[in-house]
Amino acid sequence: MKYENVWDAVDKLAEIHGLSPSGLAKLAGLDATTFNKSKRIRPDGKKRWPSLDSINRLLEIFNISFEQFYALSSSNEDKENGSIPFIKFSELFKHITPDMQKILTSDWNKVLFPDFKETLYAVEIDNDAFAPLYRIGSLLIVSENSDIRKGDRVIIYLKNGDVKISEFTRRTPSKLVVSNINCPDTDENIAIADICLLNRIVWASQ
Repeated sequence: MKYENVWDAVDKLAEIHGLSPSGLAKLAGLDATTFNKSKRIRPDGKKRWPSLDSINRLLEIFNISFEQFYALSSSNEDKENGSIPFIKFSELFKHITPDMQKILTSDWNKVLFPDFKETLYAVEIDNDAFAPLYRIGSLLIVSENSDIRKGDRVIIYLKNGDVKISEFTRRTPSKLVVSNINCPDTDENIAIADICLLNRIVWASQ
């Protein structure tokens, strides 16, 4: 997704609802100047992108998907390049092998996302196992090679084919300590030898 496409979509969303960029920001509970045109260029002349948090607020307020938001842009160029692999959570186990070293996404569908780094992929929650934090329909954007710190939410791929979503606590030479995302005080120890991959959730729609 190009810089111009993002801001064009923001402007179109405001126009559709009879709002100014400032009114759109206020409705989303953001600072009134968040989407102002004067804020789109930094003092040093570099382009300033809207934050993922501010875009997420718009998606929540208007109950729209990334595809619907992006489709508002008048420019259709490079849309395929602005997409990342997408799969439903219940399908993840089909892609696990005991010796896997990365998640293979070449045959997945695509979903549009503002940051289309090659290391990102998307997972849609399609069961209620992670409610109320992640409800059915929540979209998780996951990074394959992002640094993981205490408190980060992660997807854990196990060699037995299971897939877990947990909150990272710490790692020792022999085990991974995580907590239940809906009950942070509950720790679980997972043997490192049982883990194929550990990927960080970098963004989630609610």
